[in-house]
Amino acid sequence: MAQKKIDYVAFFKEVGKSKRLLRTGWVNEKVKDPESVAEHSFRVGVMAMVLSDNLGIPLNKEKLIKMALLHDLGEVITGDIVTQRGEIIDIKKRDEKEKKEHEGVQKIFSTIDGADEYDELYHEMIGRTTPEAKIFWQFDKLEMIFQALEYEEEQGKDLEEFFEGVRIHYMRDPFLSKIFEEIVKQRPKKIKKH
Repeated sequence: MAQKKIDYVAFFKEVGKSKRLLRTGWVNEKVKDPESVAEHSFRVGVMAMVLSDNLGIPLNKEKLIKMALLHDLGEVITGDIVTQRGEIIDIKKRDEKEKKEHEGVQKIFSTIDGADEYDELYHEMIGRTTPEAKIFWQFDKLEMIFQALEYEEEQGKDLEEFFEGVRIHYMRDPFLSKIFEEIVKQRPKKIKKH
């Protein structure tokens, strides 16, 4: 059996593409200088690091931080595909996106050791069944709402549909829901709907 060639240079070059991949939802809203996938993942990771101890349930913080760093890496292969508009989630499109992104993650990690660990973690994350996976998706959407607030404040955008979708589909944890409501209260008055 041939030994796997380890290529960290290729791996980190591929991962680095996420720094230049703009988030499609913001591009579609014509946000000036929209964030990259890497910028989004960074703040999700910081949220996982800081907030996971405050949720009142035992969670594996290291696993949550890894999910944050891993969750959108497949997009460097597939691009950032939007699967939700406001309250409507296209489940079929989301499942197809996750399958393609999983293949992208497998390709990216194929050049280094430890690929199996990241593959298992990706499956757990998209399965949304473990406590960490359930909380992770709330962190992911809460970060998006922080970003929406910043764009509303800085650029006068009305990004209500982002708030509605998150309120309805994602905020389940009481502590994170409270943070979400604090963000909503800070929305510019001319934009606030609730």
